[in-house]
Parts: sequence; structure tokens; C-alpha cells
Amino acid sequence: MNTRISKSVRTMWRTLPVVALTSVMGLSFSLALFSSSAQADQPLSSKVVVNHPDGTYAPAGAPAKTAEIVTVGMYAVNAYDIDTSANTFQFKGYIWLRWKGPINPVSTMEFANSVEEWGLTVTNLTDNPLKLANGYQLQQMRVQGRFFEPYNLANYPLDNQKMQLTLEDTVNNNTQIVYVPDSSNTTWDSRFKVPGWDITGLSVQSTNHNYISNLGDSTSKYNVYSALTFSVDITRAANMFWLKLMLPLIFVLITSWLALLLSPKYTEIRTAMPATALLTTVFLQQSSLDAIKGVSTLTLMDLVYVVAYATIIVTFGQIIWDNHRIKVDADDVIKKVAYHDRVSFAIQLATTIVVFVALLLTHR
Repeated sequence: MNTRISKSVRTMWRTLPVVALTSVMGLSFSLALFSSSAQADQPLSSKVVVNHPDGTYAPAGAPAKTAEIVTVGMYAVNAYDIDTSANTFQFKGYIWLRWKGPINPVSTMEFANSVEEWGLTVTNLTDNPLKLANGYQLQQMRVQGRFFEPYNLANYPLDNQKMQLTLEDTVNNNTQIVYVPDSSNTTWDSRFKVPGWDITGLSVQSTNHNYISNLGDSTSKYNVYSALTFSVDITRAANMFWLKLMLPLIFVLITSWLALLLSPKYTEIRTAMPATALLTTVFLQQSSLDAIKGVSTLTLMDLVYVVAYATIIVTFGQIIWDNHRIKVDADDVIKKVAYHDRVSFAIQLATTIVVFVALLLTHR
């Protein structure tokens, strides 16, 4: 009876590392799915309709017959200082307005998502609008300043972001002035670069901003204003993920797993390897989040490190248990321990790869 109980206990302890690893990785995968589904439920910045507590941006329909059409274009020169903790970026470029009508839209135009108004510089290239041969008036402006953009970092460092500039008339509602995009001339300069990011496209969209409130004017019944949003689509450079973040972590995991392939007799070396790997992983995680300091969002990279911690801790626990078992210096015991270590190594490697692939697929 005691022999059977002893065998059952030994069998349980042999399978405990695998069970623990599977459980922890299953939890990590569940977190990934939850994070992905939660992200899918949130309104994306690429959608046309974006609801806010103070009003609604909706797609612009056909302009009113009484509205003066103002054609707006943008030429991007550079963008820099993307601050994910403050949700801002710096932009420099040119904006122009072209119209034919009695209302001058230049003085009543504002950048709805600008921050630090004292730092926003809008300079007219000419003192007065240019009168074109076709009867239109043209005002060109140089724009430089900081703008607000709510970044979604759930997929960091494989995230796609937008840099948006939203123009809006502050006085004339959309029965008086309607913005339309100058799509054929809106583009970016050949030197337009965003360090650390790849530019994937530029889009422009006309919307109506319904404030819902009369802003204190009891005589006002119409509070829908024309708006126009220029959006530069960017994606983080992939080599940052693979070469700067994943490659060092993979080397650390390999170092930890190699302890399972050493002879169980080398107890001190085997014990030190996963312990060192665990400390190294802590520092790697801290450095991997340097690009998004101050952000509390659970990211893809955080989930990757959860999996890494799980594998290292399981390896560490198994080696400690192996050290306890080989106190009985018998060849058959050492062979069994070595065999179980190799099996654990194969299971951990396969499970880790599967979970990593699942994380990448659910965060693209």
C-alpha cells in the first residue's frame, strides 16, 4: 500500500510542472482573447462615426443649397515627438482653403484637436486671400503645433496608429459653410518620415459635428457644424518587435531551458540558470516598455512576458524538485530525472511556441 501511494505521489510531482505550465499559459491565452475581444468592442478610430459625450461626429451628407463650399487640402511636411502617455504628436505642414462666396472661412476655422493653443502656429502665406482666375479665393497657411490623438496600445509593439488633424468652423453652421476635401492635391512630402514608424496611407473625411447643446444660446436651434479630418495611418516598424524585443527574450528562454538538458548532477549550475533568466526577464520587460512609458494599458508585449515568466518559473520549480530527488545517488534515479527533464523541455518549447503564435494572431 505504501509503495503504491509513493508511486502515485511521484507521478503527481512529475506531471505537476507540465500541468502548471499549461494552466498558466492557458490563463495567458485567455487574457489575450479577452483583451482582443475588448478591443474589438471598442470604437476604432478608423470608423466613420465616433460618439463622444459632448456630441457626435457623423458622415457628412449632401451639402445644403445655402451652404458655401470650402475646399480644404493638406500637404504634410513632417511629424515627430509621438507621446503615447500624453496621447499627442507634433505636426508641421501646409493647409489651404479655396472658396467662392461672401463668407471668409479663414478667420472662423479652428483645429478641433489641437493642444497647447499657445504653441500652435498658423501663419498665412499671404496677407490677403489670392483671387484666382476662375473666381475662387485661395488662402494658404503654414501650420505647426501639437495635436491630440487617443492611441490604442493593446497591440504594442505591433500596433497601427493614426495621426489626425480635425478642422472645424467655429461660427458658421453647416447650412452656411461646408468643408470638402481637396483629395487630388492632399499628400505628403517625399521627406515626410515618422521615426520608428512606417507610413501606410493618408485619408481625408468630411463629417458633421453635432454639439447637441446650444452652448448657452437659447435662441440657437441649429448646432451642427462642418468638420474635416486628415488622417495619416502609421504602423510601428516590425523589426523593433523581432530584433529589439523578441530576440533577447528568446535567448533568455533558451538559456533557462538548457538547464533541463544538463546532467542532474550539476545541481548548482542548473539552479542558477533559470534564476538568472528570471532576473534578466524582469529587466528586459522594463526596457521593452520604454517606448510607451506611463501607459497602464495591458499590451501584447505584457502578455508575451507573462508566458515567459510562466516557462521560467516552471523550469525553476522542476529543477528544485529534481535536486530533491537526486539526493539518493542512484543511476536509475538520475536517468529518470534526466528523461523527465527532456520531456518537460519538449512540452514547454512546443506550448510556448503555440501560445506565442496565438498571441500574435489575436493581436494583428
